[in-house]
Amino acid sequence: MNTEYLRADSIELAAIFQYPASGVILCDARLPKLYPEYFGAAKPLPTLALRAGESSKNMGQCLKIYEFLSENGVGRQDIVHVFGGGTISDLAAYAVSTFKRGCRLILYPSTLLAMIDAAIGGKTGLNHLGYKNYLGSFYPAEKIIIHSPFLKSLPKAELRQGFAEMLKYSLLADDLLLPELVSPELGEDDIILSFALYKMQVCAIDPYDRKERLLLNFGHSFGHALEAASQYKIKHGDAIVLGMNIACDFSFQQGLIEEEDWADYRDWLGQYPVPAAAMRFLDETPLEVMKPFLLQDKKNGQSLRLILPTEDGIKVVEATIGKNS
Repeated sequence: MNTEYLRADSIELAAIFQYPASGVILCDARLPKLYPEYFGAAKPLPTLALRAGESSKNMGQCLKIYEFLSENGVGRQDIVHVFGGGTISDLAAYAVSTFKRGCRLILYPSTLLAMIDAAIGGKTGLNHLGYKNYLGSFYPAEKIIIHSPFLKSLPKAELRQGFAEMLKYSLLADDLLLPELVSPELGEDDIILSFALYKMQVCAIDPYDRKERLLLNFGHSFGHALEAASQYKIKHGDAIVLGMNIACDFSFQQGLIEEEDWADYRDWLGQYPVPAAAMRFLDETPLEVMKPFLLQDKKNGQSLRLILPTEDGIKVVEATIGKNS
């Protein structure tokens, strides 16, 4: 992995959109329709439109990208420009990282979730055998270009997914100022940049997700299990907030935090409007249904490394799920 790209100057704020001058484009199929003024260049670059969503993060779509790159003679020194949200970033970056052992990659995140999370840090991934991000690589983009006007076309439900990650970051870093979900400040460049830089700083310290970066997975073990068990009917941010709530409940039940701390965590997470359908799925889904996804998520047999609140803050905790738990 080229860790030199895990630094602040790899993130660029672009007030004015500039169409790429060379290379090829992979993009969310909706973006050229939403922004014809951006993608209607006189001499457009070869472009492959991709369907967004967790169901598209599969090997079939990856092979489609390989074929496109091959047909257009893309070599290791050519730039692949990727426009889209988290699922497009995960899928396309995985394909780029494995095509000819890696081509040049520039990401243009188009959702709040991608701007502050998915495009930052170099994790790529495909879903496989029903498990989320079962296949993946570490492959940081040489540049992440954030053009916040992309957010103007996002429905509130999609903005909410990014807010979920902001909520998580605010629990991990005291100096991050969390805007309100309904506030127009949510999409301001300086707010977005502060959260993106926080994640980049953590990833630079721990590029391969072995120590400090693991804390960014707070809520993700339970959240990814919920996503997969629901066949991705529950959106990522919604699932992560539910996962953080489950983690807090688990910590309290295990005696890792006092009731007062548990209540404080739940109050803070209560700022997030979890959809009723997601809550119903959680209430109606027994642990047994989620257990296989939890075990596969960490690949540790019956032993799990969970990110949990403790009396010393949010930490990595070894936990065991027995046959009857």
